[in-house]
Amino acid sequence: MRIDIFILLLIVAIVLYRWYQKAPKTKSGDAALPSTEMVLDPNCATYIPETEAIKATIAGTDYCFCSEKCAENYRKKKSAV
Repeated sequence: MRIDIFILLLIVAIVLYRWYQKAPKTKSGDAALPSTEMVLDPNCATYIPETEAIKATIAGTDYCFCSEKCAENYRKKKSAV
């Protein structure tokens, strides 16, 4: 009976240890999931990752767009105003 309890506790400890080792780390210097800031396309109001955005400067202001088409449409809207 005592050996059964000991084996059960040992198995639980091993499972918890393996789970802890697989958990992502969040302290600085530890491996963590990369964070991606989302930016708003001013033309179509779509959120996109900043790393994938098409960047353009229009009338001295920097904007991020989801595509070249949205950037061009926004340029046309701004020039019409």
